[in-house]
Amino acid sequence: MARADLLPHAHTVRGVKGPPITIQCDCGTTHLVRYGETWTCPACARRWNTQRIPAAEYEGLLRRMRRYKLELLGLTLAVLGVFVPLIVFVDASLIFLAAVAAFALVFVYLPFWRRRIRRAAREAPRWQLDPE
Repeated sequence: MARADLLPHAHTVRGVKGPPITIQCDCGTTHLVRYGETWTCPACARRWNTQRIPAAEYEGLLRRMRRYKLELLGLTLAVLGVFVPLIVFVDASLIFLAAVAAFALVFVYLPFWRRRIRRAAREAPRWQLDPE
């Protein structure tokens, strides 16, 4: 049996962005495969089919990763939505406060967010696939 793990990189999977699946063959060869595709090991000619992975589990993981990305995008847009009108319509000197908020977003929140994404990827389901 080979291990099928998910990596935190985004690739197109059936028109949806999702992490590739790492297949590690019994012979030790490793390859990244999109969900729903098959892969034949060049070393031992075993064939691996990622469609054997439960679609509900995989799509649940994709939803979780998408939610994390939307959370960051929403927070960034909220900061912009507050400070751009304040700078344009109230007082241009508020740009310094906007810089502090941007600094906090990048150097305080972003590392926390990255740790959450990596932890979610590490805790992602791992499936045992049998060659066809």
